[in-house]
Amino acid sequence: MPVTKKSLFEEIKQFNRDKKKYALILLIVGFAGLLLPVIPGLMLIVLGIMLLHPKLGQALSEKIKDWVKFLFR
Repeated sequence: MPVTKKSLFEEIKQFNRDKKKYALILLIVGFAGLLLPVIPGLMLIVLGIMLLHPKLGQALSEKIKDWVKFLFR
C-alpha cells in the first residue's frame, strides 16, 4: 500500500477539522478525572478549553498558576 505524504497545510486543515473532537474528549476525560484520583482532571479540562478557545484557556491557565503560587508560597 503506497504511503502518500500530506503537505503541512493539509495536515493543519485536518487538525482544525478534528480539533473540536479532541477538545471534547479532553473535557470528558478531564471531568472524569475530577472524580478519579489517577487522572489529572483539571489539566485535561484546561487543555480542552485551550483547544476550543485559546484566549480563554490562556487566561484560565494564568489564573491557575497564580492560585498555585499563592497556595504554596
